[in-house]
Amino acid sequence: MSRRGLPIRTGLATLRRMQTGNRTRPGCRRGLAVAFACACALALAACQHAPPPPSNVTPDKAVMTNLRLTATGDFDGLMRNRLPPAEYAAWRGEWDKQHAHPVPASIAEQQQFAKIMQMLTEPGAEAKLAKRLQPELARLHGSKAPGMPILGRVLEAAGKQLIADSPQLGPAQRKLVSQGLDAWIAWTGTVDFGDAKRARKAIAIACATARQLHVQTLAQWRALDYATTMKDYGIIWNGLESVLNVYGLDLARALNDAQVSSTAAAGDRATVKLGIAFAGQQLAAEWPMVRQQGHWYDEALLEAWRKAHPPPATGGSSAPAAAASATARPGVSGAAPAAANSPPAPSRS
Repeated sequence: MSRRGLPIRTGLATLRRMQTGNRTRPGCRRGLAVAFACACALALAACQHAPPPPSNVTPDKAVMTNLRLTATGDFDGLMRNRLPPAEYAAWRGEWDKQHAHPVPASIAEQQQFAKIMQMLTEPGAEAKLAKRLQPELARLHGSKAPGMPILGRVLEAAGKQLIADSPQLGPAQRKLVSQGLDAWIAWTGTVDFGDAKRARKAIAIACATARQLHVQTLAQWRALDYATTMKDYGIIWNGLESVLNVYGLDLARALNDAQVSSTAAAGDRATVKLGIAFAGQQLAAEWPMVRQQGHWYDEALLEAWRKAHPPPATGGSSAPAAAASATARPGVSGAAPAAANSPPAPSRS
């Protein structure tokens, strides 16, 4: 989820904010769709989460740690746990490089960001937003079936495209994330988004969180350093959890209570079975894992990283062969990782 244009991002495994390049931002939507999207993008965590496990020394602990780090909104910790040290360092280098040379924002994007932040942070913002949304809430109240039809269809299409385009997801993982998206879309059809009491709570969360960010302009947001950006990602993500919880969907609990177990292991490769109860449905998938230097990592993620970051040619005949061997056998412990590989650096736009 990007606070620059405040679109909603989908997919915990994909971390789409970590992508390089331009991102298309949907414009502000009217009525309840606008407020709900803003609330989901800028919401304050209302609860404390248990600390994550200490390491990824077993396949199941590695996956469980990733889930709990996601639940807490610790995205730097998540990337450290998902990538070997060399790959993480290279990913940080890409982030810093892109941060130093961001894609210029259009005037419309700058104005949109400033308008939304002013709307959420000005004195009396909660009462003003509640009054502005009152007619739409009255129209929707008591009618669960429509939910948010237009916004829901847009999010469903965008989410499925993100899942299909993500190189970090293997087939089983794409299936799991797609199931989660379908479950969430189905859940929105069961919720009375016209409930004024819940809407006031969501608005209050959004406004309180926006004030915690201490930015009013897109330029200010883009000037944040890495540590502050990661912290703010956590505020936004925990805010999404909090707003969903207002409407009865406990995302943090679903992640923390996931059932994780190793189903097969052979040398430096293993398969982890994952089960998550989410939005009234049971999601299940198997996660291929690979061990490097005594720690377990997501095999699909490492393969995607190496594909996007082939080792540099050295001019010697043996280097390409060695690199090809390392890429073909990513699970061999002690093998030097291929040149820094990780999800592309996050966009500052």
